[in-house]
Amino acid sequence: MYWDFIKKRWFTIALLLILLIAAVRKNLHFDGDDTAAPVSKERPEIYTEEPASPKSASMLNLGSEATTSKVQLPEIDEATAIAFLQRFGNAMAAEQQKFGVPASVLLACAYVNSFSGRRSCAREVNNYLAIPCTKDWNGSRANFNGSCFREYATAWESIRGFSLYLQQKPWFASLKKSAGQDWKAWVKGLAKHDLSDVQQFETELVRVIEAYRLYELDQFAN
Repeated sequence: MYWDFIKKRWFTIALLLILLIAAVRKNLHFDGDDTAAPVSKERPEIYTEEPASPKSASMLNLGSEATTSKVQLPEIDEATAIAFLQRFGNAMAAEQQKFGVPASVLLACAYVNSFSGRRSCAREVNNYLAIPCTKDWNGSRANFNGSCFREYATAWESIRGFSLYLQQKPWFASLKKSAGQDWKAWVKGLAKHDLSDVQQFETELVRVIEAYRLYELDQFAN
């Protein structure tokens, strides 16, 4: 009976173990100094973006995907981070199997672009990848701080929407062929095409993937 339970939920169990190990190692992080870094207690429960500058109104032009105003990823507490990664791990593994983008990269993109689920576009319109409005988008739209985002009925729809959004890019096929399952190559490729309005997007993706060992999910997804 226990063996059947494990077989049916092997991925969830493996994901939980990976995140727990990553959390422990993250807490044991050293910077060449034996003194533990102080832990900030000022952690907001709900995050809000910086007010958009007048130039960022270009996002309201549905023919343009560019953004001229960058937002900063806020500090995210450990419990919130772990809960978010556990929630979407299975979905990202399924997307890897279908579209070829490493689950680690997709999960990190969702984490960074949604502020671990706390960003307005995620909380209010289920857009966990902060996908902007485009001229070919016929669905509902929502404006936050002068920027237009796609609206989705569920979180899963935004995940699949992001996979399709990437697949429709003219450069996607060549990136998929050259990067393969190399998550670092994918991160560089995606950051190169400015798919996020978060400051230092590439750096943030790498930090999250390495801190929580998300690259191990890619092996399980395969």
